[in-house]
Amino acid sequence: MNGFGYQKKKGSRIKKLAVILLLPFIILVLSYTAYKLFLIPPPVVEGIDAFSLLPADKTITIHGKNLKSIDVSVTQDLKSVELLQDEPAGMEKTYILQIKPKALGLRDGPAVITVKAKSGILKKVEYKIDALIDTVAPKLRVVNAPSVVYKGMGTVALLWAEGADSVFIRIDDGEPFKAYKTSDGADSDYVVFFPVPFDIKDKAVFYAVARDHAGNQTVRTLPAKVKKKTFRRSSIRISDDFINRVVYPLFNESKLPDPVSAFLKVNGEWRDRDVKRLGAIGRKSEPRMLWKGRFLQLRNSKVMAAYGDRREYLYKGKPISRSVHLGYDLASVSNARVKAANSGIVRFAGDLGIYGNTVIIDHGLGLMSLYGHLSEILVKEGQSVKKGELIARTGSTGLAGGDHLHFGILVQGIEVSPLYWWDPRWIKANVGFIDSVALKGIRKNR
Repeated sequence: MNGFGYQKKKGSRIKKLAVILLLPFIILVLSYTAYKLFLIPPPVVEGIDAFSLLPADKTITIHGKNLKSIDVSVTQDLKSVELLQDEPAGMEKTYILQIKPKALGLRDGPAVITVKAKSGILKKVEYKIDALIDTVAPKLRVVNAPSVVYKGMGTVALLWAEGADSVFIRIDDGEPFKAYKTSDGADSDYVVFFPVPFDIKDKAVFYAVARDHAGNQTVRTLPAKVKKKTFRRSSIRISDDFINRVVYPLFNESKLPDPVSAFLKVNGEWRDRDVKRLGAIGRKSEPRMLWKGRFLQLRNSKVMAAYGDRREYLYKGKPISRSVHLGYDLASVSNARVKAANSGIVRFAGDLGIYGNTVIIDHGLGLMSLYGHLSEILVKEGQSVKKGELIARTGSTGLAGGDHLHFGILVQGIEVSPLYWWDPRWIKANVGFIDSVALKGIRKNR
């Protein structure tokens, strides 16, 4: 009996010990189960709004968080097509989907995208996105465009587009230059002023693009070939007097950097900043042509510096900086009367960094004129001005060594050479036909 009782007690102690040893594991299992059931965060799928419009070919990036599984499908006319099905190894993953509706057997029209995601047994989400499939690309034709362009010039093209929500020209893969619907033409007639930057590649290609709201686009190549143009090179000596008289006052600070650092900051960092500001201003143009005829040059002025001049700056005989001059410096008498080169609306009037006191006039369709280093501004932003109207007086504000006018032409925010726009023959040959022959040709030749 005693032996049996001892064995019974021993067995009881082993069971208790086993329970004690297993208890942490049991708690861990229960905790994990509770976490999976109740505490795990719900799944999140980002980027699904991109499914709302599906053109002929679209790349969609979606990002999932807290994922155990994800399924994406499209349904149309009771037909369902799987776009994605995955059980990621980790809880977070990015998916890139290439969707071509026609290849999936889908037609143009409405469809429904279903996105299902799970993070646990009880945690799941389902999204339904009403999608519109539109695979029809806009129609586009280049009606008139230059066959030869030169570095630093601005020019114009006439386009015809149908079914497009935006029409523009781009150089290679660069930023778009907006085309505007003609004021007296049909809805499908577009005119676009675009720049040929001074630093454009010799073999650059110009493309006309028509794009619709879904993302379908039609691309046409313009015939324009870039011709080389030689720009003048010059060396400019920077003296301590120039630093003290011109550069340091721009800082408006008590603690000033050394002369070289100061000039580098102004001629480099600040110049880049102000060119970007010009770009932003130049992109906000009236959708109509406000000007007519050639642009006026400052009266009785002498050209002190031309567009495209490549400058090297020397301090104590050593080169410290370089820049390209993107306008014309015109000198007359001190505080000379500055008149509007052509009719338009004052888009900017105020301080513009290295350009000093500046007026920018919007002539419409992305074309603007710039007047820099002014001593006095006589107009306000939003004011309409007529060709030849007094707008300011010359000065030496900004990065200027003496009284003169920096005159520039902006085409869609990029400075081009004013030389062409002063020439009445060039205006007549390249721009004057917009109002007459070209627009009639668009309508007749559709």
